[in-house]
Amino acid sequence: MKIAVVGLGAIGAQVLWQLSRRAGVEAHGFESGYIGHPRAGAGGEGRLFRNLELTTGGYLPIIKRSDEIWRELEGLGRQRLRRMGGVLLIGGESNVQVRHAISAARGWDVEHEVLDTAALRRRFPQFSVTNDDIGVWDVGGGVISPELSIAVAVEQAGANGALVNASTQVSGVEETANGVRLVLASGERREFDRVVVACGGWTTKLVPELKNWIVARRLTSAWYAGRDDDGLRELPPFMRAAPGYCYGIPNEDQRLVKLGLGFNDHLPVGDPDRAPRALTHADAQAEVERFSWILRDLLPGLRPNPVRIETFIESYTRTMHEFMGVPEGRTNTVVLGGFSGHGFKMAPALGELGAQLVLTGETAIDLGFLADAQPAFSITDVETGETTHNAVVASHDSPIP
Repeated sequence: MKIAVVGLGAIGAQVLWQLSRRAGVEAHGFESGYIGHPRAGAGGEGRLFRNLELTTGGYLPIIKRSDEIWRELEGLGRQRLRRMGGVLLIGGESNVQVRHAISAARGWDVEHEVLDTAALRRRFPQFSVTNDDIGVWDVGGGVISPELSIAVAVEQAGANGALVNASTQVSGVEETANGVRLVLASGERREFDRVVVACGGWTTKLVPELKNWIVARRLTSAWYAGRDDDGLRELPPFMRAAPGYCYGIPNEDQRLVKLGLGFNDHLPVGDPDRAPRALTHADAQAEVERFSWILRDLLPGLRPNPVRIETFIESYTRTMHEFMGVPEGRTNTVVLGGFSGHGFKMAPALGELGAQLVLTGETAIDLGFLADAQPAFSITDVETGETTHNAVVASHDSPIP
């Protein structure tokens, strides 16, 4: 069977690797840039690997399987792809997401430690927390190297015989009587039995039928230094639950910490190819101001302005749970989209499940919870990407003025 994978980012790279391991499969991968480039959703040197889930237990078996495959990929590639050492979840003791994370961890035997307010302050004094805040220490959490993980997965796919087409843009995915035709930006056409579309924020450019379900966002990451040389020492990778959602990933040398915000603080994107990526001074200042509450309320030991700021393109479904399947009206096109917030940590298992879907139409892990999830927001304009407020990963209680 001849199968194409369009998009070799966090998910597509893993799908290509898994397909390359299957007998009788001729796997072809297509990526618009070089392998591991930072112009889409990858980049920024770090992504959280966390076992604690804030909204549903359906992800837990996928996370467990991912952990196994991460270890296998690291062994095959002979490179460390994750920096393990734990991840901290912070939130109010009565916060729904925190309570769910603890319940799911106990139910799935995830190694963790619950820290009351006093213990949280003693162990992690860098954080300014409220008297209601508690911490949940995810013992098996860590930080993923996104660019390297993509490169290693694609290298392993190539070593298994997959054909990798880097710097090759796909402009169309057309169903035919016998399979699928890819239309390249060069005008060339190539025929396949089936195709996997895993191109993140560009998904609806190739599969416009999903414009009412998947939206793209331009997020901004900002790297901050401490006010003194020891300011970030022992600062853990962390996430704070909504409605004060944010996350932080210290660099390995503990000189900088990358901060990120939630969905509502990201720029709505109708066409990712037209989204402004190079920020003007005014745009950068506006983005920096969005982070100011973190420095004021959570990490007062950081310097007031970032030393680095970058933008990335991500994608979300209306439920915040991924789309994995064949869109209505298509037969041989499997779409894997809307992974922002979950993609990197579960990428190896999602790649395995994606390969199973395109080959057999079934998966070894039940994905019914994805389809059963309720929408977290509505898309008010499919052309501009405007949506209603999303409370699931909100950094604020209400929409930003």
